[in-house]
Amino acid sequence: MRKYRFFGIAAACLGTAAIAPPMSAAAGDQPRIGKTFADSVPGPINRTTATAGAPNILVWVIDDMGFGQLGSYGGLVETPNIDRVAQRGLRYTNYHTTPICSASRAALLTGRNSHRVHIGGHSAIAVGFPGQDALVPRSAGTVAENLRQSGYLTYAIGKWDHLPQADASAAGPFTYWPSGQGFDRYYGFLAFDADNFDPTLWADHQPVTLSPRRDYHLSADMAEKAIGWIGARDATDPHRPFMMYWATGAVHAPHHAPLRWRDHYKGRFDAGWDVAAQQILDGQKKLGLVPADMTLPPLPAGVKHWADLSREEQRMFARQMEAFAAQLSHADEQFGRILDAIEARGELDNTVVLITADNGASAEGAPQGTFSEHYFANAYFATLEENLRHYDDWGGPSTYPHYANGWAVAGNTPFRYYKQTAYEGGTRVPLILSWPGGIAARGELRGQYQHVTDITPTILDAAGIAPAATVNGERQMAFDGVSMKYSFAAPAAPTRHPAQYYEMYGNRSIYANGWKAVVPHRLDVWDFMNRPVFGDDNWELYNLAADPGEQRNVAATNPRKLAQMKALFDREAKANNVYPLTNTSEAWGFVRKQLAADMARRNFLWTYRGATARIPEALAPPVPSTSFTIEAKLDLETGAGGTIAAIGGRHGGFALHLRKGRPVFTYRSLDLKLTEIAADHALRQGPATILLRFERRGESEALVHIFSDGAEIAGGTIKGALPRLSFSPTETFDLGQDSGSGPLADGRTAGVLDGRIHTVNVRITPPTR
Repeated sequence: MRKYRFFGIAAACLGTAAIAPPMSAAAGDQPRIGKTFADSVPGPINRTTATAGAPNILVWVIDDMGFGQLGSYGGLVETPNIDRVAQRGLRYTNYHTTPICSASRAALLTGRNSHRVHIGGHSAIAVGFPGQDALVPRSAGTVAENLRQSGYLTYAIGKWDHLPQADASAAGPFTYWPSGQGFDRYYGFLAFDADNFDPTLWADHQPVTLSPRRDYHLSADMAEKAIGWIGARDATDPHRPFMMYWATGAVHAPHHAPLRWRDHYKGRFDAGWDVAAQQILDGQKKLGLVPADMTLPPLPAGVKHWADLSREEQRMFARQMEAFAAQLSHADEQFGRILDAIEARGELDNTVVLITADNGASAEGAPQGTFSEHYFANAYFATLEENLRHYDDWGGPSTYPHYANGWAVAGNTPFRYYKQTAYEGGTRVPLILSWPGGIAARGELRGQYQHVTDITPTILDAAGIAPAATVNGERQMAFDGVSMKYSFAAPAAPTRHPAQYYEMYGNRSIYANGWKAVVPHRLDVWDFMNRPVFGDDNWELYNLAADPGEQRNVAATNPRKLAQMKALFDREAKANNVYPLTNTSEAWGFVRKQLAADMARRNFLWTYRGATARIPEALAPPVPSTSFTIEAKLDLETGAGGTIAAIGGRHGGFALHLRKGRPVFTYRSLDLKLTEIAADHALRQGPATILLRFERRGESEALVHIFSDGAEIAGGTIKGALPRLSFSPTETFDLGQDSGSGPLADGRTAGVLDGRIHTVNVRITPPTR
C-alpha cells in the first residue's frame, strides 16, 4: 500500500498530470462546463456580501427602564456612555413599546405587532389562542434574518425570553431560539430574568459552564463576549458588517451590581421618590424633553408619599434604589467598553447605535419591594421586616431583589403608572439613535410618535436593504412599523405612525393622531393571580397634544370621540389577534390545566435513564408545587458525594445528594430558610436504591422521608414558604449534577455524583378531589 504525506493536496497522491489547473474565467464571468475539469473553465465562487459601506448595527435593549431613568432623559443615575451616544445622535421623546418584555422583543425584531406574531403577553404563560401561543410565525422573519440574507453577521447576546418555555432545553426544537430567528451566534439566558452573579447561560445550543470567579457579573461577561465576536471578524473579513442585539438582564430584577457600584450610590436617594421625581422633571424641562408647564401626576393608589413612610421604610427603600442605580451604571460602563472597542477599530462612525427599553419601569416589587423576585413570582409579598433582614447585602449575591413600586412611579416621570399598564408610564420609554456617518444631527430631539415595530424597518432602511419577500422559504407578511429615517434630518416632519393599539392582560389603549383612550383594567400588576371582571371596565380619554401626562380625563365631555376611539381599538384588536382578552390569572390557570393534563397523560410518572442536565421547569416534573417521590437506582463509589437530583438554586430549591456516602436532602424555601435532613450512616460501595418521599402540608410545611433499599434512614420537617408555582424561571432540574447555583450554604451545589445513575423515577402524588 502506498503511503501519502498530506501537505494540503500532495502531488504524490494526485500524480503530476493534474497539478496545473486550467485558466479561470474573469471575475463575474460564468463558468464554462466541459466533460472534464481539463476542458472546463471555472467561474468565481460568489457569496452574498453586504453592500460596500453598509453600517454595523448595535442594539441595546435595556430591561424594565422608565422614561426618566437615564441621565440624558433627566434621570438621577449616572449613564455617561449612554449619554455619549445621545450627544452623537438623536433622542426620541415620543417613542413607545408594548407594556411587557416578551411582546416588545418579538415586535422589535419582527417589525410586526406583538399579538399578530403570537406574543401578546409573556411567553411563560402562553395560551392556546393565535395572539398568545408564543409561536412566532415563519412569515414574520426577523431583522436579523433579513440582514443575514444580505451578507451581515448577526449576533444575539443576553436575554431571549420570547420563546415557548418548553423549548428551552438542549433537546430543542430550536425554531424559536436565536438560531431559528436569524442569528448566527447566541450567548445568553432563555428566561425573563437571570442571576447576574451565577446565571444559567447557553452558547448557541450548548449549556455554558462558568468558572467560579468572585468578580463575575453577567453584564461584564456579555460585554466581553460582544467585544470578542466583533474582533473575531479579523479571521475572514474585518470590515464585514454585523448586527449585534445586546439585551442585558439589567435593569430587570434582580437588581444585582458589584459592591463598588452599590457603595458609590450610598445615601444618594435618602430624600425619597417624591424629591427624585421632581428633580427628574426639572431636569427634563431644562433638556427640552417635556413641556415647560408639565406637572407630576398624582401618586397611584397605594403608593405613599415619602414623608408618610416610617423611618425604617425610608431606610429600606433608599437602599433598594441604590442597588437599581448601581446595576444601571455598571451596565452602562460595560456598554462603554463595547463602544470603545468599535471606536478603536475605526468603525463607530459607521455604526448605527440604538439604545432603548422593552417597557416602562417595573412596579412588580409591590409596595414594599422584595428581597427575592422568586418570592414575588409565587405571589408572596415581602414585608418590611423580611426585607430588612437582607439590608446589608441588598443587591449582592444572597438577594434577588426588586425595588418598591414608588421608585417605578418616579422612574417613569413625568408619565403615569408603570410596566404592564397601557398608560404612558408603561409604554413610553427612551430611544436613542446615533449614526454619525448617516445622521448629521448631534444631540437633537425628535418628537414624532414612534413605536417598537418601527425599529426593524428603520434598521433595514439605514442598511439600504429592502425587506425580503421570502425568508426561509416562507412568504413574508407586511410590516406594521414604518422606518424612522424620515425623521433623521427633519425635526418637524409629521409622524408616519399615526395610530397604535396596546393590550396587556386586559390593560389596553388606543392612540390616534394625538388622542388616546385607555382602560385601567388591572393596575395592581404585582398581583397576577387576581381576576378583575372585563364588564366592569371604564374607558378614559385624553388629548395628549394638550395633556401628555394623561391627567385630565375628558371622556365625559367628548363621548363622540371616545366612541370613535373604542371602535378603532375593536378594529385593530380583531385585525391583530388581540381577542380574547385574558387576565394573567386565567393564563396561569390555563398553564396549570395543561400541566395537570400532562401529569395524567404520564400517569404522574417521569422516568430518566442516566444523568441529565438543564431541564427547564416547564419540562420537568412539577416537584416545586406538589408532593412527590424520587426513586434513584445508583452504582456508587466508596464515600460517594455529589448530586442525585436537584432543582432551583440559592434563592429557592432542593437537592437530594450524597455527602461522604450519607444521603442528604437540602431544601431552601422561597423565604430562604435552609433545612438539611441527613442520614446517620454512609451507604456501601456498589448498587443502591434511594427513595425520597416529600409530603406537602399546605404552603409552609412538608414532611420528608429518605429510604435506602426499603429501610427508612432519615426523616424530618421542612418549614418555610413553599412554591405555589415554581422555584425559578432560570434554574433547572438536573440529575447527576447541578448546573447553576445550588440550594446549599452560600449557593453551593453538591457537585457531580461519584458513581453512576441507572434510572430515576419521579412520581407526583395525584391531587385529591
